[in-house]
Amino acid sequence: MWYFVSPEIVFGEGSLDALDELEGQRALIVTDGTLVQLGLVDKVKAHLDTAGIEARIFDAVEPDPSVQTVRKGVQVAQEYEPDWIVGLGGGSPMDAAKAIWVLYERPDLEAAEINPFIRLGLRQKARLITIPTTSGTGAEVTWGIVLTDTEEQRKMGLGNRENVADIAIVDPEMAAGMPPQLTADT
Repeated sequence: MWYFVSPEIVFGEGSLDALDELEGQRALIVTDGTLVQLGLVDKVKAHLDTAGIEARIFDAVEPDPSVQTVRKGVQVAQEYEPDWIVGLGGGSPMDAAKAIWVLYERPDLEAAEINPFIRLGLRQKARLITIPTTSGTGAEVTWGIVLTDTEEQRKMGLGNRENVADIAIVDPEMAAGMPPQLTADT
């Protein structure tokens, strides 16, 4: 059996404006500290403000995000109760956002239990938006999640077709603000 699952893709310069029409009350932006420093998080937050959506920022995502970081993000989500989770950045923040979303919706699971053979029942509490700032990973449109288990010293490939983003906003202006070396590397 074969499935094709795809988010709604909003593409093009200025496509971040799609956030202006978003409906909801609270969004959790999952990202890294570099994107906060570059002002890209503020750009996204301004659009959410226009939509009347309050935003909280979780910017602790490291490259190859750890299960421990995801747990911290889940704790923030449980306290904040967002109806949108926004994965902003390269593959690592988007993968972390996917995992945080799944475990926020399914607190009975551990990260290692996210797999294609179970029913997750997502979208009861929140939905997911992915906004890439790099080119190359495709994490904004896939259901794959790569996390690092630092206790067992291994990378885990996880995912379930239910954890594909609802909306992927691919705005080239977001990548244009990245450091030249990062742009060249991706």
